[in-house]
Amino acid sequence: MKKKIGEILIANGLIDKKVLDEALAHQKRCGGNITQYLIAQGYLKEEDLAKCISVQFGYPYLPLRAYDIPADIVKLVPAAIVKKFWLMPIDKIQNIITLVMADPFDEEALNEVEKATGCKVQPFVGILSDILKAIEKYYGINVGYEELKKDREAAPLFIAKEKYTGVERRRSLRIHAKIAVHFPLQNEYKESYIKDVSMHGLFFESTNMLPIGSVLEMKIELPKNISPHPIPVVAKVTRTAELPNKSFGVGVEIIRVATEDLEKITNYASSQQNVRT
Repeated sequence: MKKKIGEILIANGLIDKKVLDEALAHQKRCGGNITQYLIAQGYLKEEDLAKCISVQFGYPYLPLRAYDIPADIVKLVPAAIVKKFWLMPIDKIQNIITLVMADPFDEEALNEVEKATGCKVQPFVGILSDILKAIEKYYGINVGYEELKKDREAAPLFIAKEKYTGVERRRSLRIHAKIAVHFPLQNEYKESYIKDVSMHGLFFESTNMLPIGSVLEMKIELPKNISPHPIPVVAKVTRTAELPNKSFGVGVEIIRVATEDLEKITNYASSQQNVRT
């Protein structure tokens, strides 16, 4: 049985039972999502909510600030649903619509979107003030962003973008090598193989569409004699394309990895030879 968002927040020490009961009572009276109430009342920081959901349950984070959403995507989800549940559609491929939500566990919201669009929903985690600002920008409706933003307009991303600045000898090369990679997505652990490695990033296939700008926490598996444990890598999706086999080619930029671990990855890839410029 899936945990509800209130239980998850309590388990992570972000709120207590008394605060949850207050939020649930407000939801019963006024409707809406309890996370809306918790953030509006100052009980919960929006970046803490995003970090909690993303890290613990594998819903990648997608920053909306620099995202340009096409008008035809906006039209897919009625304004009434967007305003009620504080969510934002950003893309559609085949019969899958991608949403950015503060609470991807909100089954009522997911069901409403599926019913209205006739599509399956793939939720991603976003910072709430970013979602509210996007709703006001694209739908032209006031959802209270001005009241909420105050000190939150510059809410930091929960993953620091620490780019590798070490040895440059392979920065212009793409090294073709088959390396196992795992990453969590929507409470499941996905497995794939990296096809290309460079100092900039990685390229692999995914059975799920991953929107540009979303952030993944990946684990790269090298032979045990090189690295006895999987190497953690934080990466941002920079390219995604549908492939003939109905999967997706995904290119990611590495934004956090230990210097020595990146050396292990590139050295192993180089040992496989077949280097391409």
